Amino acid sequence: MKSLNDSLREEFDEILDKEEYKKIIKDKNLDLNVLRKAFDTLLKYKSDAEAIDKSKTEFENYLINYFKVQKNDN
Repeated sequence: MKSLNDSLREEFDEILDKEEYKKIIKDKNLDLNVLRKAFDTLLKYKSDAEAIDKSKTEFENYLINYFKVQKNDN
């Protein structure tokens, strides 16, 4: 039996697989693994209503740090 997180990940992957998002991902040269890992940071705190802000902050920090590293590597 799938967990709620598994179902949400599956739904997220279905969205990423839509042509309109595939085009954006390709045009912006985004890394699908990074998007998925960032999504996982949102899922980590989803069950705690008081941690919603923390979830958003973790999500933003994950992406910001990733892009900083990418910028420094180039």
